[in-house]
Amino acid sequence: MAREWCEECCGLCECYDPDASVPEPKGLELEGEALVAYLNSLTEAQRHELAGSWPVRWLYPWREGEPERGINACGGCGGGCVGLRLVLGIELDLICIDSSKDATATAQAAGCNAIRMDVRDLDPQHPALRGTRHAIFTMPCPDWSVAGKRLGLQPENIEILVDAIADVAEAYGNVWRAGGHHGDVSTAEFGKPYDHTTVAEMWSWVGELTREKRTAGLMLAPVLVGMGLLAAGAPLESVIIEQAWTLPEAVKAAIGIEYIVAGWNGVLWDILDAGEFGSPSTRRRAIMAASREHPLTTITAPGITTWASDAIGWDPETWINTRGVRKTSGGNEFKLGRTMPGVTSKIRGWYDADDPDHRFTIAEVCLLVALPADHPVVGSRSSQCQQLGDIFSPLVLAAVWGTLLGINWQPYLLRYLAERYPQVHGQDAYADAA
Repeated sequence: MAREWCEECCGLCECYDPDASVPEPKGLELEGEALVAYLNSLTEAQRHELAGSWPVRWLYPWREGEPERGINACGGCGGGCVGLRLVLGIELDLICIDSSKDATATAQAAGCNAIRMDVRDLDPQHPALRGTRHAIFTMPCPDWSVAGKRLGLQPENIEILVDAIADVAEAYGNVWRAGGHHGDVSTAEFGKPYDHTTVAEMWSWVGELTREKRTAGLMLAPVLVGMGLLAAGAPLESVIIEQAWTLPEAVKAAIGIEYIVAGWNGVLWDILDAGEFGSPSTRRRAIMAASREHPLTTITAPGITTWASDAIGWDPETWINTRGVRKTSGGNEFKLGRTMPGVTSKIRGWYDADDPDHRFTIAEVCLLVALPADHPVVGSRSSQCQQLGDIFSPLVLAAVWGTLLGINWQPYLLRYLAERYPQVHGQDAYADAA
């Protein structure tokens, strides 16, 4: 088993011994102190071998008082982590995974626990994941978004994906069972996949959607990973999904119904725009929040406005030329004195219409997507802009997570905005949030 990550150094290190013998996996079926004793009986190299890409500490049972564990699939450059840590002040033992080398490096530099991994290689029944309580899925959106090729919106592709979602859920035992006072009720009987179906085989069910780097099929992950975690006995209690606002209703319904069938009490889809939560740029996204235990209420945007010009200190009368890649009401140009159109990777080439040499710095792009100006974005300018254009807005994440936890998230949001944009939201907003 090749190891890619170590909790001590986030890379290949002396902890790893390629010649270490792999212990019998049956010991991992133990629980509680028996499991602890078994793991402690192994060598450090053997524990690393068992953990694989995951931190060794996750092989051990979660203990009261420790940060709760979560995975952030396709976590990108760390927007979700910022929403938790810097906006809400919540410390989770959150592992971010992403297939991008630069995005993973950025997340690590920003203080996230990040692993470079394709989500299709994530085995939800890996023994290191059985303590997972929270999951965030921010799958790539080119096949769904207006800016992409929209291949996912083709009826035949929607049908393939919806069928695969149902088949994966059934493979894990998430099916309607008869009984109860009201006839058919949700009493899913989770277990190992039937007929020894592997994760790779399940992904093959959307194989036609993921050829030629197409991303539509990756929307299978919230069900394949989520239902797989439940089948493995993980105490999964909350799930968040972020995707392009054009995600078809049939796909949203197919995902949502599987969590309802699993007996979850709250499953809510909504369309939220980061620009209505105080971001200097718009980002309209389809968001699913799901809670195992608690009913959920609709998330209402506070309607806070931050002009892009104020956020980065430019003249509000500045016109930005998008070089023909942004179709706004003003054509290929827009005035900066507003909440600006959504940031995409193409911002690397946008410029001041009166001064073509005046372009956005990476620090300014960070501010325009509601990240700290010093967010340590790694890679070439093109890669940096791609990462920032793909971000899950930390402002929206904070609102969704706050709703799942039942906390009043708006004061935290106001405080964060006051810290990021004091020239706009100032000390009054900070005082109200303190």
